[in-house]
Amino acid sequence: MRIGVFAGLAAATLLGACAEMEVATRPPPDYVQDVGARVAAVDWSRIESRTVKLDDFAFAPDALVFDREVPYRLSLENTGQGTHSFSAEGFFKAIAVRRVTTPQDTIETPALVNLEVPAHQTYVVDFLPVEAGVFDLRCSEPLHSLFGMTGKITIQ
Repeated sequence: MRIGVFAGLAAATLLGACAEMEVATRPPPDYVQDVGARVAAVDWSRIESRTVKLDDFAFAPDALVFDREVPYRLSLENTGQGTHSFSAEGFFKAIAVRRVTTPQDTIETPALVNLEVPAHQTYVVDFLPVEAGVFDLRCSEPLHSLFGMTGKITIQ
């Protein structure tokens, strides 16, 4: 399992038996800066759930819409035969991430760039949309986006 997060000045750390993660001690300048305060102020009992299936060469759905300042739980279910990624750097810069939960670990308030989800696993991202915009989504695995594994994410 590999979760890509902004590396900044941080070093890669081996967590768990097979989990490699890069973490930033602070959000980079072009990310939401007050993540801790935003996450602490949210009423997480109002969380709305969304699920995206990552299948062989498709996201389902391939268009996502989120409202600003509403907390969400996004489940990324890889139903494909190999690893797929949920790569949406612009989107990740526009949200305050509370945590990412994988079958192996939980990571608190990461600055995400790319999530690589192994076959038949589900990753869950709890977040708060902060900045409005339309963002590209793609699978960064070789050739997957060329075969149509792309989408759009809108924060309104």
